[in-house]
Amino acid sequence: MDLRWWPLGLAGVLIVLVVIAVALWLPLPPAARMLRPLAHVKRLTELPSYRRVAALQFWSSIVTIVLLVVLFGATIFTSSRPVGFASATRNFDALHPEDVMVCVGEPVTDATTAGFLNYYTEQIKSYRTQRIGLTSPTLRVVPLTRDYVYAGQKFADYAKLAGLKRDLDAKKQISDADVTTLNNGIDAFSRSIDYTDYAQSTEDVLALCMAGFPSFEDKSTRRRALIYLGYTDFRGSGEQRPSLFSTQQIKDMATKAGIQINGIARTDVVGAEHANDSLASIAATTGGTFSVYNPAGTAAGDGTDPTLAGLLDKINASPPSVVLPSGTMLTQRTWDYPNLPLTVSIIVAAILCLSLAVLRR
Repeated sequence: MDLRWWPLGLAGVLIVLVVIAVALWLPLPPAARMLRPLAHVKRLTELPSYRRVAALQFWSSIVTIVLLVVLFGATIFTSSRPVGFASATRNFDALHPEDVMVCVGEPVTDATTAGFLNYYTEQIKSYRTQRIGLTSPTLRVVPLTRDYVYAGQKFADYAKLAGLKRDLDAKKQISDADVTTLNNGIDAFSRSIDYTDYAQSTEDVLALCMAGFPSFEDKSTRRRALIYLGYTDFRGSGEQRPSLFSTQQIKDMATKAGIQINGIARTDVVGAEHANDSLASIAATTGGTFSVYNPAGTAAGDGTDPTLAGLLDKINASPPSVVLPSGTMLTQRTWDYPNLPLTVSIIVAAILCLSLAVLRR
Protein backbone atom coordinates (compact mmCIF):
# COMPACT_ATOMS: atom_id res chain seq x y z
CA MET A 1 0.00 0.00 0.00
CA ASP A 2 1.27 3.46 -0.87
CA LEU A 3 0.06 7.05 -1.14
CA ARG A 4 0.62 8.92 -4.37
CA TRP A 5 0.07 12.31 -2.72
CA TRP A 6 1.63 11.53 0.65
CA PRO A 7 2.48 15.22 1.42
CA LEU A 8 -1.26 15.91 1.44
CA GLY A 9 -1.79 13.14 3.96
CA LEU A 10 1.04 14.42 6.12
CA ALA A 11 -0.44 17.92 6.05
CA GLY A 12 -3.84 16.54 7.09
CA VAL A 13 -2.35 14.67 10.05
CA LEU A 14 -0.55 17.82 11.17
CA ILE A 15 -3.80 19.79 10.98
CA VAL A 16 -5.54 17.21 13.20
CA LEU A 17 -2.75 17.40 15.75
CA VAL A 18 -2.89 21.20 15.76
CA VAL A 19 -6.67 21.18 16.28
CA ILE A 20 -6.35 18.73 19.17
CA ALA A 21 -3.59 20.81 20.75
CA VAL A 22 -5.66 23.99 20.45
CA ALA A 23 -8.70 22.28 21.96
CA LEU A 24 -6.68 21.01 24.91
CA TRP A 25 -4.65 24.11 25.71
CA LEU A 26 -6.74 27.08 24.62
CA PRO A 27 -8.67 28.42 27.63
CA LEU A 28 -12.44 28.53 27.28
CA PRO A 29 -14.22 31.88 27.76
CA PRO A 30 -16.05 32.16 31.11
CA ALA A 31 -19.76 31.50 31.07
CA ALA A 32 -21.74 34.77 31.00
CA ARG A 33 -24.96 33.29 32.36
CA MET A 34 -25.96 33.05 36.00
CA LEU A 35 -26.28 29.53 37.37
CA ARG A 36 -29.08 28.79 39.82
CA PRO A 37 -27.86 27.02 42.97
CA LEU A 38 -29.44 23.66 43.71
CA ALA A 39 -29.92 21.95 47.03
CA HIS A 40 -28.92 18.36 47.69
CA VAL A 41 -26.76 18.16 44.52
CA LYS A 42 -24.85 15.20 45.89
CA ARG A 43 -28.03 13.24 46.42
CA LEU A 44 -29.20 14.07 42.89
CA THR A 45 -25.93 12.95 41.27
CA GLU A 46 -26.08 9.65 43.14
CA LEU A 47 -29.45 8.73 41.69
CA PRO A 48 -29.30 5.75 39.24
CA SER A 49 -31.16 7.67 36.54
CA TYR A 50 -28.68 10.55 36.75
CA ARG A 51 -25.74 8.16 36.59
CA ARG A 52 -27.20 6.54 33.49
CA VAL A 53 -27.66 9.91 31.78
CA ALA A 54 -24.14 11.01 32.73
CA ALA A 55 -22.60 7.74 31.51
CA LEU A 56 -24.57 7.96 28.25
CA GLN A 57 -23.38 11.51 27.71
CA PHE A 58 -19.76 10.60 28.45
CA TRP A 59 -19.60 7.54 26.19
CA SER A 60 -21.56 9.22 23.41
CA SER A 61 -19.00 12.04 23.47
CA ILE A 62 -16.13 9.53 23.29
CA VAL A 63 -17.75 7.59 20.43
CA THR A 64 -18.51 10.81 18.54
CA ILE A 65 -14.91 11.99 18.89
CA VAL A 66 -13.57 8.62 17.71
CA LEU A 67 -15.93 8.53 14.73
CA LEU A 68 -15.00 12.09 13.76
CA VAL A 69 -11.29 11.23 13.93
CA VAL A 70 -11.86 8.10 11.83
CA LEU A 71 -13.94 10.06 9.31
CA PHE A 72 -11.32 12.76 9.03
CA GLY A 73 -8.54 10.17 8.74
CA ALA A 74 -10.40 8.30 5.99
CA THR A 75 -10.96 11.60 4.17
CA ILE A 76 -7.26 12.45 4.36
CA PHE A 77 -6.35 8.92 3.26
CA THR A 78 -8.68 9.10 0.26
CA SER A 79 -7.41 12.54 -0.72
CA SER A 80 -3.85 11.21 -0.68
CA ARG A 81 -4.78 8.77 -3.49
CA PRO A 82 -3.96 5.33 -2.04
CA VAL A 83 -2.63 2.65 -4.37
CA GLY A 84 -1.28 -0.85 -3.94
CA PHE A 85 -4.06 -2.55 -1.98
CA ALA A 86 -4.22 -6.33 -2.44
CA SER A 87 -7.85 -5.98 -3.53
CA ALA A 88 -6.80 -3.26 -5.98
CA THR A 89 -4.15 -5.56 -7.44
CA ARG A 90 -6.70 -8.33 -7.93
CA ASN A 91 -9.13 -5.97 -9.66
CA PHE A 92 -6.34 -4.50 -11.79
CA ASP A 93 -5.26 -7.99 -12.87
CA ALA A 94 -8.86 -8.88 -13.69
CA LEU A 95 -9.35 -5.77 -15.84
CA HIS A 96 -5.90 -5.92 -17.43
CA PRO A 97 -4.74 -9.57 -17.42
CA GLU A 98 -1.11 -10.35 -18.16
CA ASP A 99 0.54 -12.63 -20.71
CA VAL A 100 3.91 -14.02 -19.60
CA MET A 101 6.28 -15.59 -22.13
CA VAL A 102 9.15 -17.47 -20.52
CA CYS A 103 12.04 -17.38 -22.98
CA VAL A 104 14.98 -19.77 -22.54
CA GLY A 105 18.19 -19.06 -24.45
CA GLU A 106 20.23 -22.02 -23.22
CA PRO A 107 20.01 -25.85 -23.14
CA VAL A 108 17.19 -27.42 -21.19
CA THR A 109 19.71 -29.69 -19.44
CA ASP A 110 21.49 -26.71 -17.87
CA ALA A 111 21.04 -26.52 -14.10
CA THR A 112 20.16 -22.82 -14.40
CA THR A 113 17.35 -23.68 -16.82
CA ALA A 114 16.00 -26.16 -14.29
CA GLY A 115 15.95 -23.49 -11.59
CA PHE A 116 14.30 -21.04 -14.00
CA LEU A 117 11.55 -23.49 -14.91
CA ASN A 118 11.08 -24.57 -11.28
CA TYR A 119 10.51 -20.94 -10.33
CA TYR A 120 7.64 -20.60 -12.78
CA THR A 121 6.27 -24.00 -11.83
CA GLU A 122 5.64 -22.50 -8.41
CA GLN A 123 4.46 -19.16 -9.81
CA ILE A 124 1.79 -20.85 -11.91
CA LYS A 125 0.13 -22.08 -8.72
CA SER A 126 -0.71 -18.48 -7.78
CA TYR A 127 -1.96 -17.41 -11.22
CA ARG A 128 -5.62 -16.44 -11.65
CA THR A 129 -5.96 -14.39 -14.83
CA GLN A 130 -2.52 -14.70 -16.41
CA ARG A 131 -1.57 -16.72 -19.44
CA ILE A 132 1.88 -18.29 -19.59
CA GLY A 133 3.98 -19.78 -22.37
CA LEU A 134 7.44 -21.23 -22.89
CA THR A 135 9.75 -20.77 -25.86
CA SER A 136 13.20 -22.22 -26.55
CA PRO A 137 15.72 -20.96 -29.12
CA THR A 138 13.98 -22.98 -31.85
CA LEU A 139 10.54 -24.13 -30.68
CA ARG A 140 7.32 -22.89 -29.08
CA VAL A 141 7.40 -25.42 -26.26
CA VAL A 142 4.24 -24.29 -24.43
CA PRO A 143 1.85 -21.93 -26.26
CA LEU A 144 0.25 -19.20 -24.15
CA THR A 145 -2.38 -20.88 -22.02
CA ARG A 146 -4.51 -20.53 -18.91
CA ASP A 147 -4.50 -24.28 -18.41
CA TYR A 148 -2.34 -24.05 -15.32
CA VAL A 149 -2.35 -27.79 -14.67
CA TYR A 150 -1.00 -28.48 -18.16
CA ALA A 151 1.54 -25.64 -18.06
CA GLY A 152 2.76 -26.48 -14.58
CA GLN A 153 3.26 -30.13 -15.52
CA LYS A 154 5.19 -29.24 -18.68
CA PHE A 155 7.45 -26.81 -16.82
CA ALA A 156 8.10 -29.38 -14.09
CA ASP A 157 8.84 -32.15 -16.62
CA TYR A 158 11.40 -30.05 -18.47
CA ALA A 159 12.95 -28.90 -15.19
CA LYS A 160 13.69 -32.53 -14.28
CA LEU A 161 15.81 -33.10 -17.37
CA ALA A 162 18.83 -31.27 -15.92
CA GLY A 163 18.95 -33.72 -13.00
CA LEU A 164 18.76 -36.73 -15.32
CA LYS A 165 21.56 -35.32 -17.47
CA ARG A 166 23.69 -34.66 -14.38
CA ASP A 167 23.22 -38.23 -13.16
CA LEU A 168 24.02 -39.61 -16.60
CA ASP A 169 27.21 -37.53 -16.86
CA ALA A 170 28.22 -38.68 -13.38
CA LYS A 171 27.93 -42.30 -14.56
CA LYS A 172 25.12 -42.99 -12.14
CA GLN A 173 22.80 -45.87 -12.81
CA ILE A 174 19.57 -44.60 -14.35
CA SER A 175 16.79 -46.63 -15.91
CA ASP A 176 16.17 -47.02 -19.61
CA ALA A 177 12.88 -45.18 -19.13
CA ASP A 178 14.74 -42.18 -17.70
CA VAL A 179 17.19 -42.22 -20.60
CA THR A 180 14.26 -42.23 -23.02
CA THR A 181 12.58 -39.42 -21.09
CA LEU A 182 15.79 -37.38 -21.25
CA ASN A 183 16.31 -37.86 -24.97
CA ASN A 184 12.67 -37.18 -25.83
CA GLY A 185 12.61 -34.13 -23.58
CA ILE A 186 15.74 -32.62 -25.15
CA ASP A 187 14.32 -33.19 -28.62
CA ALA A 188 10.89 -31.77 -27.69
CA PHE A 189 12.40 -28.67 -26.10
CA SER A 190 14.72 -27.55 -28.87
CA ARG A 191 16.30 -28.72 -32.11
CA SER A 192 19.84 -28.37 -33.38
CA ILE A 193 19.62 -26.48 -36.67
CA ASP A 194 22.61 -25.36 -38.70
CA TYR A 195 22.46 -23.22 -41.82
CA THR A 196 25.17 -22.27 -44.26
CA ASP A 197 23.89 -18.72 -44.77
CA TYR A 198 22.42 -17.91 -41.34
CA ALA A 199 23.57 -17.90 -37.72
CA GLN A 200 21.18 -17.42 -34.83
CA SER A 201 21.48 -14.40 -32.53
CA THR A 202 19.93 -13.43 -29.21
CA GLU A 203 17.72 -10.98 -31.12
CA ASP A 204 16.41 -13.87 -33.22
CA VAL A 205 15.50 -15.82 -30.08
CA LEU A 206 13.69 -12.77 -28.67
CA ALA A 207 11.79 -12.35 -31.95
CA LEU A 208 10.69 -16.00 -31.80
CA CYS A 209 9.53 -15.54 -28.22
CA MET A 210 7.60 -12.36 -29.09
CA ALA A 211 5.86 -14.16 -31.93
CA GLY A 212 4.24 -16.36 -29.28
CA PHE A 213 1.92 -13.53 -28.26
CA PRO A 214 -1.34 -13.67 -30.28
CA SER A 215 -1.44 -10.90 -32.91
CA PHE A 216 1.91 -9.74 -31.59
CA GLU A 217 2.34 -7.19 -34.38
CA ASP A 218 -0.01 -4.78 -32.61
CA LYS A 219 -0.77 -3.77 -29.05
CA SER A 220 -3.22 -5.82 -27.03
CA THR A 221 -5.68 -5.09 -24.25
CA ARG A 222 -3.66 -7.63 -22.25
CA ARG A 223 -0.33 -6.73 -20.70
CA ARG A 224 2.65 -8.54 -22.21
CA ALA A 225 5.85 -9.53 -20.43
CA LEU A 226 8.75 -11.53 -21.84
CA ILE A 227 11.36 -12.93 -19.44
CA TYR A 228 14.58 -14.08 -21.08
CA LEU A 229 17.28 -16.13 -19.40
CA GLY A 230 20.34 -17.41 -21.18
CA TYR A 231 23.25 -16.53 -23.38
CA THR A 232 23.62 -13.10 -24.89
CA ASP A 233 25.92 -14.23 -27.68
CA PHE A 234 25.12 -17.27 -29.80
CA ARG A 235 27.33 -16.33 -32.71
CA GLY A 236 30.86 -15.78 -31.46
CA SER A 237 33.24 -13.01 -32.44
CA GLY A 238 34.37 -14.70 -35.67
CA GLU A 239 30.89 -15.46 -37.03
CA GLN A 240 30.35 -13.92 -40.47
CA ARG A 241 26.94 -15.33 -41.33
CA PRO A 242 24.06 -12.84 -40.93
CA SER A 243 21.25 -13.04 -38.41
CA LEU A 244 17.61 -12.21 -39.06
CA PHE A 245 17.03 -9.36 -36.62
CA SER A 246 19.04 -6.47 -35.27
CA THR A 247 18.83 -4.88 -31.83
CA GLN A 248 16.92 -1.89 -33.19
CA GLN A 249 14.40 -4.09 -34.97
CA ILE A 250 13.66 -5.94 -31.72
CA LYS A 251 13.16 -2.62 -29.94
CA ASP A 252 10.77 -1.43 -32.65
CA MET A 253 8.82 -4.70 -32.64
CA ALA A 254 8.48 -4.75 -28.85
CA THR A 255 7.44 -1.10 -28.69
CA LYS A 256 4.84 -1.53 -31.39
CA ALA A 257 3.43 -4.67 -29.77
CA GLY A 258 3.54 -3.27 -26.22
CA ILE A 259 5.83 -6.04 -24.96
CA GLN A 260 8.01 -5.56 -21.91
CA ILE A 261 11.28 -7.48 -22.35
CA ASN A 262 13.22 -8.48 -19.26
CA GLY A 263 16.64 -10.08 -19.56
CA ILE A 264 18.89 -12.11 -17.27
CA ALA A 265 22.28 -12.68 -18.88
CA ARG A 266 24.65 -15.48 -17.96
CA THR A 267 28.02 -14.08 -16.95
CA ASP A 268 29.77 -17.45 -16.78
CA VAL A 269 29.59 -17.91 -20.56
CA VAL A 270 32.20 -16.15 -22.68
CA GLY A 271 30.68 -13.96 -25.39
CA ALA A 272 31.05 -10.74 -27.28
CA GLU A 273 31.50 -7.66 -25.11
CA HIS A 274 28.60 -5.83 -26.73
CA ALA A 275 26.13 -8.71 -26.27
CA ASN A 276 25.07 -7.80 -22.74
CA ASP A 277 24.82 -4.15 -23.71
CA SER A 278 22.39 -5.01 -26.52
CA LEU A 279 20.08 -6.97 -24.23
CA ALA A 280 20.30 -4.26 -21.57
CA SER A 281 19.32 -1.56 -24.08
CA ILE A 282 16.38 -3.64 -25.30
CA ALA A 283 15.14 -4.09 -21.73
CA ALA A 284 15.53 -0.39 -20.97
CA THR A 285 13.68 0.66 -24.13
CA THR A 286 10.72 -1.63 -23.40
CA GLY A 287 10.44 -0.74 -19.71
CA GLY A 288 11.89 -4.03 -18.52
CA THR A 289 14.75 -4.91 -16.21
CA PHE A 290 18.18 -6.31 -17.05
CA SER A 291 20.36 -8.32 -14.69
CA VAL A 292 23.42 -10.53 -14.88
CA TYR A 293 23.64 -13.90 -13.19
CA ASN A 294 26.53 -16.19 -12.41
CA PRO A 295 25.40 -19.67 -11.33
CA ALA A 296 28.89 -20.66 -10.19
CA GLY A 297 28.74 -22.49 -6.88
CA THR A 298 25.04 -23.33 -7.12
CA ALA A 299 24.04 -26.95 -7.24
CA ALA A 300 21.26 -28.32 -9.38
CA GLY A 301 18.26 -29.33 -7.34
CA ASP A 302 14.50 -29.32 -7.19
CA GLY A 303 14.27 -25.63 -6.35
CA THR A 304 15.68 -22.35 -7.59
CA ASP A 305 18.93 -20.72 -6.59
CA PRO A 306 18.04 -17.83 -4.20
CA THR A 307 20.05 -15.36 -6.28
CA LEU A 308 18.16 -16.27 -9.44
CA ALA A 309 14.86 -16.27 -7.55
CA GLY A 310 15.64 -12.77 -6.28
CA LEU A 311 16.24 -11.52 -9.83
CA LEU A 312 12.95 -13.04 -10.99
CA ASP A 313 11.12 -11.56 -7.98
CA LYS A 314 12.47 -8.17 -9.03
CA ILE A 315 10.99 -8.66 -12.49
CA ASN A 316 7.64 -9.69 -11.00
CA ALA A 317 7.64 -6.56 -8.87
CA SER A 318 7.71 -4.39 -12.02
CA PRO A 319 5.00 -5.82 -14.28
CA PRO A 320 4.23 -4.23 -17.66
CA SER A 321 2.02 -1.18 -17.73
CA VAL A 322 -1.29 -0.65 -19.52
CA VAL A 323 -1.49 1.94 -22.30
CA LEU A 324 -4.99 3.39 -22.65
CA PRO A 325 -6.29 4.62 -26.03
CA SER A 326 -5.63 8.15 -24.81
CA GLY A 327 -1.97 7.28 -24.33
CA THR A 328 -2.17 7.26 -20.53
CA MET A 329 -0.07 4.55 -18.90
CA LEU A 330 -1.45 2.65 -15.93
CA THR A 331 0.35 0.33 -13.55
CA GLN A 332 -0.61 -1.31 -10.29
CA ARG A 333 1.23 1.50 -8.50
CA THR A 334 -0.54 4.31 -10.35
CA TRP A 335 -4.06 2.89 -10.50
CA ASP A 336 -6.16 4.77 -7.93
CA TYR A 337 -8.34 2.49 -5.86
CA PRO A 338 -10.03 4.49 -3.06
CA ASN A 339 -12.83 1.95 -2.57
CA LEU A 340 -11.85 0.88 0.96
CA PRO A 341 -11.35 4.35 2.54
CA LEU A 342 -14.46 5.68 0.78
CA THR A 343 -16.49 2.76 2.12
CA VAL A 344 -15.21 3.45 5.63
CA SER A 345 -16.07 7.15 5.26
CA ILE A 346 -19.64 6.40 4.18
CA ILE A 347 -20.21 3.92 7.01
CA VAL A 348 -18.78 6.26 9.65
CA ALA A 349 -20.77 9.23 8.33
CA ALA A 350 -23.98 7.17 8.41
CA ILE A 351 -23.31 6.06 12.00
CA LEU A 352 -22.66 9.66 13.03
CA CYS A 353 -25.90 10.86 11.48
CA LEU A 354 -27.97 8.14 13.13
CA SER A 355 -26.30 8.45 16.52
CA LEU A 356 -26.64 12.25 16.65
CA ALA A 357 -30.26 12.02 15.59
CA VAL A 358 -30.97 9.54 18.43
CA LEU A 359 -29.15 11.73 20.95
CA ARG A 360 -31.19 14.78 19.98
CA ARG A 361 -34.36 12.87 20.80
